[in-house]
Amino acid sequence: MFRVAIVEDEPLARSKLRRLIAELPDPMEVVAELATIKETAAFLTSGQAVDVIFSDIELADGNVLTTYQQIPPRCPLIFITAYDQFMLSAFDSQGISYLLKPYNSEKLLQAWQKFRLLSAKTVTAEPDLSKLTALLAQLPATPAVASYATRIAIRQQQQIYFLDIADISYIQADGGLIMAFDAAGKRHYLPYTSLQAVEAILDPQRFFRINRSELVQTHYIERLERFCKNTLTVFLRSGVQLKTSQSRTSEFSRWLGI
Repeated sequence: MFRVAIVEDEPLARSKLRRLIAELPDPMEVVAELATIKETAAFLTSGQAVDVIFSDIELADGNVLTTYQQIPPRCPLIFITAYDQFMLSAFDSQGISYLLKPYNSEKLLQAWQKFRLLSAKTVTAEPDLSKLTALLAQLPATPAVASYATRIAIRQQQQIYFLDIADISYIQADGGLIMAFDAAGKRHYLPYTSLQAVEAILDPQRFFRINRSELVQTHYIERLERFCKNTLTVFLRSGVQLKTSQSRTSEFSRWLGI
């Protein structure tokens, strides 16, 4: 019998995961269902043993990866999340698999088979944590994990939708709001509180910060014009006009190769 814990703050997502876990080819017992960082931290410090944790990342009260770093789990983690920008951090936190919502039973089965291969555990045997840790340490840095985000999950009222990075024309910071504008000029409110945070997940070969509050994607630049001695006007395909700051103009020109 495998003992597992679920970390998920959305009831429907938790119900789906519980159902799919029950369909896995091994006998399973869900011993804990946790919805907050506080509950997860209490569980990790309780000493209660489980074989694996199925975990979301962004919970209602914050990002649970910090908790896993502060209180390392004594078992591997299978992450199931709507966000792809946490992949690298997840694999630094005992993660062995990373599923993006929406996922299906086949994806979950693949993650489970990976766990079974790593743990080499029979149903009646006790888990050998030292062997599992050694196997995890020997795993190469997963080449399938992208270095930069390819899409961003955006919460909107009762739904989550996905914005492809390739569709972003430019990104603008306005106070504590970070907004992305797509090729059609539609505004999307990103789940970040600073331009630096979103800049960290973007490919620097595609995005450049032209001033203190705006990032632009090179694919959507139509032309440039000299605005004054040390400032450029950046014309985007959508018709939007942006201006470089004097301190960024030279570096922007080098970035463009001009």
